[in-house]
Amino acid sequence: MVQTQKNTPSALQTDAKALWQALYYFNLYRLVLATGFSALALGRAEIVNLGERSPGLFLSASIAMLIVSVVNTYTITQGTPAFRIQAYIQFCLDIVLVTLLAHASGGISSGLSLLLIVSVAASGVVLPGRMAIFFAAVATLISLADHGVSLTLYAGTSGSFTQLGFLGIGLFSTGILLSFVSDRIRRTQALADRRAAEVVDLAKLNELIIARLQTGILVTDKTGHVRLSNLAIKDLLGARIQSMTQPFTLETISPELAEAFETSKSAPHVEPQPLRLREHGPNVLPRFVRVAEREGGITAIFLEDMSQTERQAQQLKLAALGRLTAAIAHEIRNPLSAISHASQLINESPQLKEQDRQLTRIINDNTNRLDRIIKAILQLGRPRSSNPVLLHLEKWLQEFRTGFVQTQNLPPESIAFQNVDLKACMDPDQLHQVLVNLCQNAIRYSPPYTGQPIVVLEGGWNDELSVPYLDVVDRGSGVPAELEDKIFEPFFTAAKRRGTGLGLYLSRALCENNYGRLEYIPMEPPGSRFRIQFAPNEMCNQAT
Repeated sequence: MVQTQKNTPSALQTDAKALWQALYYFNLYRLVLATGFSALALGRAEIVNLGERSPGLFLSASIAMLIVSVVNTYTITQGTPAFRIQAYIQFCLDIVLVTLLAHASGGISSGLSLLLIVSVAASGVVLPGRMAIFFAAVATLISLADHGVSLTLYAGTSGSFTQLGFLGIGLFSTGILLSFVSDRIRRTQALADRRAAEVVDLAKLNELIIARLQTGILVTDKTGHVRLSNLAIKDLLGARIQSMTQPFTLETISPELAEAFETSKSAPHVEPQPLRLREHGPNVLPRFVRVAEREGGITAIFLEDMSQTERQAQQLKLAALGRLTAAIAHEIRNPLSAISHASQLINESPQLKEQDRQLTRIINDNTNRLDRIIKAILQLGRPRSSNPVLLHLEKWLQEFRTGFVQTQNLPPESIAFQNVDLKACMDPDQLHQVLVNLCQNAIRYSPPYTGQPIVVLEGGWNDELSVPYLDVVDRGSGVPAELEDKIFEPFFTAAKRRGTGLGLYLSRALCENNYGRLEYIPMEPPGSRFRIQFAPNEMCNQAT
C-alpha cells in the first residue's frame, strides 16, 4: 500500500487518494514486467521473438523500464511532483519503452505492441477526460513510425499494415471505451460523495436540533430500552439519567413513565396524563409516537414540560386581562377615593351614632381592600425588569426581619432562621417583595404569637440542580390538597375578606423573572412550606 506524507494528494479527497493508488498499481505492473524482461535478457533465455532483432536494444529498454519503475515508486509514495505531471511522464515513457521492446523483438509481428493497449487502458482509468484517446493516438503514431523505420532499416521485415491497423483500432477502441466509462464512474462517484456529505450534514443537523429542543425526547425499542435521548431529558428527569449510559430501560429511570409507555401500547387511543417524574419537578406530559414497525417497532417519546405551557397560557391570559383590568382600575380609582374620603368625613362628625360609625368602618375597610386589589392589578401590567446580584443571605435576611417585624408590630423572635449562611442570586428588591407576601400570608394563617416563632426561614442546597433555596415555613393549618394546584393562579384566595388573590401569583412571577422558581411543598400538618429556588450563583457577577 502506498505510504503518503503530509504533502501528498492523499491528504486531500478520497477520490484523489484512489487515483494515486491506481497509478501506484500500474507502476507496480510495469515494475514486474520490466523485472521479467530484464531477467530474460540478462540470462540470455531463448524466448520466441524477445530481443530477436536487437538483443542489446531489448536489454537496454528493459533496464530503462526497470529504472523508471523504481524511480516512479519513490515519487508516487512521496507525492511529488504533482499527480498529473507524473501520470503524463509515466504513460509517455511507457509507450516509448514498449515500442522499443517491440522494435527490438521484430516489430508489430512480435506481439509486444499489444502491451500498448494496457497502457492506454490505464491512462483512461487514472486520468480524467479524454486523455485515453490522446494516448491511444500517441501510441498509434509511434507504432506507425516504428513500422516505417523497420521497413526502411531491415530488409524482409515481416508484418503487414493490416496488423498495424488492427492495433490502432484496438488502441482507439480501448481509449474511447475507457474514457467514457471512467468519466461515467467519476460523475457517479462525485454524485455519491455529494449525497454522502449531504446525508452526514443532515444527520449532524438533526442531532443538533434534537439536542437543542426544549422538549425532552427518548427513543425506545419494543422492550423499553432507551436508544437515544437529548439534553432536555436530563433537566426533566434529573440525576437519575445523568449517571447512566445507554442503553437503559424506562423502568430504570422512571417507573411512572414506563407504566405510561405500557399503557400507550395496550390503549393507544387513550390520552396520556401529565406525570411528575422527579420530586419537586414540573409536571410532564408524555406523548408516544410509533416511528418504525420493524422488529416490533421503535417509539419516540416526547416529554413536554407543562410548566412552560402553563406559563405561556397564563401570559396570554393575563395580557388580555391586564389591558382590560388596568383600564377598569383607572376608572374605579377616582370614585373609590371619593367614597373613602366621604366616609372619613362622615366618621368625624360628633353627632354620628356608634352604629353609624360601625357602618363607616365597614365602608373604609372595603374601600381599602378595593384599593389594594387595584394596586395589585396595576402592578400586573407593569414590566418587571430585574437586576440579580449575589446576596449573602444571612446578613440580608437579618435586615429584612428588622424592617418587617416593625411594620407588623411583632417581636424579632417571631421570625427565626435556620441554615441561611448561603449566597443567593436575586434582585434584592424583588426578593423583599416576595418574602413580604409569603411572611404576611404565614402570619395571617398562623396562630397568634405566643413566644414561639411564627415564621421560620430555612435555607438549603439542592444537590440535583446545584442551586440554593430558601423555605418559608409557618405553623398554620396548611393548604388543603384540593387547592394546591390553584394557589398560584391570579385572583384565587382563601381569605375572602382580606386577600386579593394576587400575592402568590406575583411572587412566583418575580422569582421566575430572576430565573428562579417558587413552589409549594406539602408537609405534615400543622404548617405549610413555600420554597424559593434561586438561580445558579454563576449567573450573578455582583455581590452585596
